[in-house]
This record gives sequence, C-alpha cells and structure tokens, in this order.
Amino acid sequence: MVFLKTLKALGAILISLMILTFINGCGRQEISTIKKPLPPPESQQIEKTPDPVTIEITAVGDFLMHMPVVYSSWNPEKKDYNFASQLTDVEKYLSAPDITIANLETRLAGKENGGYSGYPQFNCPEQLALGMKEVGIDVVTTANNHSLDRGFDGLLTTLENLESAGLKPVGNYKTEQDRRPLVMEVKKVKIGILNYTYSTNGIPIPEGKDYAIDIIDLDSMKKDINYLQNQQTDLIIAYLHFGTEYQRQPNQFQKDLVSNLFNMGVDVIFGDHPHVLQPLDMQQNNFVIYSLGNFISNQRWQYSDSGVIVNVTIKKDFTSNTCKITEVDYIPTWVHVYWEEGKKKYRVVPVEKAISDYEDEQDNTISKSDYLRLKEVWQETTLLLNNNEDNILPRAVH
Repeated sequence: MVFLKTLKALGAILISLMILTFINGCGRQEISTIKKPLPPPESQQIEKTPDPVTIEITAVGDFLMHMPVVYSSWNPEKKDYNFASQLTDVEKYLSAPDITIANLETRLAGKENGGYSGYPQFNCPEQLALGMKEVGIDVVTTANNHSLDRGFDGLLTTLENLESAGLKPVGNYKTEQDRRPLVMEVKKVKIGILNYTYSTNGIPIPEGKDYAIDIIDLDSMKKDINYLQNQQTDLIIAYLHFGTEYQRQPNQFQKDLVSNLFNMGVDVIFGDHPHVLQPLDMQQNNFVIYSLGNFISNQRWQYSDSGVIVNVTIKKDFTSNTCKITEVDYIPTWVHVYWEEGKKKYRVVPVEKAISDYEDEQDNTISKSDYLRLKEVWQETTLLLNNNEDNILPRAVH
C-alpha cells in the first residue's frame, strides 16, 4: 500500500511538471512569434506631397548713379560711402520678398579704373553693392548699355564686387563657362532668371569675349529658355534692357519681343532703360511691365524722378506640379532731394506714405512743393499702371 501511494504521488508530481513545462513552452513560443512589422522598402514608401507654397518676387528699376547721388552718400565721420541710408524708407519692401531684383545702371570698377563718374560713362564706389545687399536686394542685372563703360576689366571688377557683397549678378559673365542663366530655388520652387540688353552704347565687345554680355537675340534667348526648361524650372523671368528713352509707352519692338518670349516659355518680364514708367499687362498667366522707371537717380524732371516697386506673387501646387501668378501689385516711389545740415541728400520714398507723413506732420524734410509733386507722382503712376480688369493696383503702405 505504501508503495502504491508513493507511486501515485510520484505520478502526480510528474504530471504537474509536464503541465508546467507545456504551459511555459507555449508561452515562450507565443512571445517569440510576436514581431514588429518591418517598414516597407524605401522604394515602396509613399512620400507626402508638400502643401502648396507661395513666393513673392519683387523688382525695381535703375540704380542710375549720377555723381550728386554718389556724393550725398558720403559719411564724413566714417570716411565711407553709405548707400543704404538712401534706401531706408523702402528697405522693408525690398527685404520682405523672397527674391528682389534690381538693375545696376553703372559700373563698380574701382576708383583706380579712371575714377568715379556719372553720365556718359558711369563708375560708382563698390560700396553700392554692400548697400544694395543691406537693404534686401538679392539679384542684380548687369546687362545694359553701360556694361562696358570701363571696359572688360571694369566688367570683371564689377562682378567681383557684387559677388563679394553676397549678391547674385546676371547678364554679364567672367568666362565662357560662367555664361548660363541664373537658377535659384526658394521653398522648393525653381526660378530661372535671364537678363539681356539691346546694346552697349556702341562700345564693341572685345574679340573672343562675346560670352561677356547677354545681348537681345531671339536665337540665343531660345537656347537659354530651353536650358532653363531642361533644368525643370517652375518659373522663368526675363529682365530686359530695352525701349525708347523717356517714352511712356512701349514701342513695337518691345511688344513683339515680349510676345515672342512669352511664346517661348518666359512667364514674367521686367523691363527698364526708358528712365520713365511704361505700362504693365497680364497676358493669360504671363506678366510684363515694359519699364520700371528709375529707382534712384539725379534726373529731376517729370516722370524720370519716380519709379515703382513691383511685386509678383507666385503659387506652386505640388500635386499638379504647376506654378501660377496669383497676385500683382506695386508701390509708387519717388526720389526725394532735400538739404540736411548744409548737405544735399537723396532718398527713395514710398509715395503714399510720404504724402500721409507730410499731412500728419511726421516728416519735416518734405516741403510744400515736395508734397505737391508727390501728389502728382501718385496720379501719374496710378493712371498709367492701374489695371482694374486684372486687379493690379497699388499696395497700401503706411
């Protein structure tokens, strides 16, 4: 009996051990089979399409640097030129956009290259480049009728000074390898920028250096546009130095060239050279302003003493991979000349704000005659540029 009881007890213990072993084994097997899902291969991962983005591109006209303008920028205390001080009143409108473009209607060839001078062969202190960068300008167009005012060496030095200041020049080139359209990328939007001039004032381009200056030529322009299209740019801008000086309407050559460039694939055209404003126009989803006028100069007569800051807003839809102009507006500007501590001063002012500052007695440098001229400029500019059909109107500034 004792033996049977012992045998039963051993059997019970053995069965218990077997049950425990089975349970533990099942548990370990269950745990070992729980695996985290592996991420799909990189090639199968779906990248989220970015949300649409908007960018603002701004352009101004000629930095026509006559010597009175240059002299007025001299700071005797620092013994240096301070061109940014002439642009303080418009700085926020130049620095806020994603890209701001301006035309350099002078050379930055160095004082040793014949000294500084204004018309007819311009050469300005290189500090102008620093001033342009300081107030928010990004791109400087250099192909114009003054590109060779100080020869090929002056062209090279100008480019070096612009690049040293952190600016991106387009239209003039140091070498044949450098000669290509400018491509910039902002918020994943690729923008191509072209710049051409109608002439170099009869100064021949040095032999073997045809690459140095972009001259208006449809065949050459078509090649550049094709290059930008092959680079898969979203938007192509052409800044053209063309037109008849002091005429407030575009000539037939300008109209035909603009039409040809739009047909080739250019989206936005900014014009300059006439030293007065010329009309703007929307053609389907293309925009042109035939002349931006002078931005700063010593041309004090009617129409040449004023200009505009033009703003073009672009929206890119990444789903459809399309870019569209959604808004265009402008800010009328005027070159205010006044006296301060016995010295003649120049500054670019937004017309609407300058008028309100005078009326509110916020700016004692603006005289009654300045005020009357500002009101004339407002009328001259808005009557020429307002486009109610496309809702292109002045931007409110205060």
